[in-house]
Amino acid sequence: MYIILNQTRRILFYFFLVGFGALLYGFMASDPCPVLPSYLFTRKDPNMNTDKTIVLNDGRTLGYAEYGAPNGDAVFYFHGGQESRLSSQFMDSTAKSLNIRIIAPDRPGIGLSSYQSYRTFLDWGKDVEQLADALKLKTFSVFGLSGGAPHVLACSYLIPERIVNATIVSGTAPYDYKGKLKGSWIPIRLMHWFAASKKDKNLRKFINQEYKVLLEKPGKRLGQLQKYLPKPDKELMTSKPEYGIAFIRGSLESYRQGIDAVVQEWRMYVRDWGFNLEDIQPHINLWYGEEDKMAPKYKGIYLQQHLPNASLKILDNEGHFSLIRNHLSEILIQLKTPKLITVIEQQ
Repeated sequence: MYIILNQTRRILFYFFLVGFGALLYGFMASDPCPVLPSYLFTRKDPNMNTDKTIVLNDGRTLGYAEYGAPNGDAVFYFHGGQESRLSSQFMDSTAKSLNIRIIAPDRPGIGLSSYQSYRTFLDWGKDVEQLADALKLKTFSVFGLSGGAPHVLACSYLIPERIVNATIVSGTAPYDYKGKLKGSWIPIRLMHWFAASKKDKNLRKFINQEYKVLLEKPGKRLGQLQKYLPKPDKELMTSKPEYGIAFIRGSLESYRQGIDAVVQEWRMYVRDWGFNLEDIQPHINLWYGEEDKMAPKYKGIYLQQHLPNASLKILDNEGHFSLIRNHLSEILIQLKTPKLITVIEQQ
């Protein structure tokens, strides 16, 4: 009887959260839309190398952008979920000043990169290795934001001999531990539960609605970012709306081929990652914001406790969007290698 009652409570609580989340999302979607020209959310800087591609060994295309100093220390940046290679454009001037070359690839099915059925996080390590070879880079650093975290860890696990420094900023953590959603915003909890379901109907519906708002009313989404995010993020998006516009531009590019890749990656987050944290040898730098409700500090604490070599910084008065923008120089300096990247010798 106790088991039946406990299961019933869980089911009722789940439907309460689904209903509350839908109500919250609907309320947010009804906000007045700021009047902004639509081209702001779609234009790209013609002076930047944002549309590069290579062909991988299996015939797929891998798209990537480059920012910063073309001959600087090489750092691969792995964008967050529902983002793209365009999402790191804001790093360009800072990277140039530090003589860092940012290489920002689209993941499979995102932007310019071909979709890959049944892909895993470890597959990403193989793709990055091929891109590094194509760019004649023997060693390099990697860092990722949010959903880029498991991709940083996959590379660190698969090709540790090529990784100089590795950093995770406001990153997600594995799905299979008690308290995995502690401190998370209700919409994030919903996305995790939808992604963990056997069928992806609700997840697709949620993501499709998100894409529709971004596409048809990007000004509305900017207004929501300025109104509903935690205080540090809200203040950033209000004082520097260009950051919000750039974020939306990068997010729109993630849907260039539709929603399949975004759905696929969300389901990957909540399944077996294909490796154990305890088996990752390179040192991992962890940066988290005290006010982050999308990737709360508790995820960073969990990673630090389970990675053999990790250091954790939890910054006061920082959120999911504000931390990487307010502390980009510090993050990149930490990633900067002590010597210039070694180039693969020409045969």
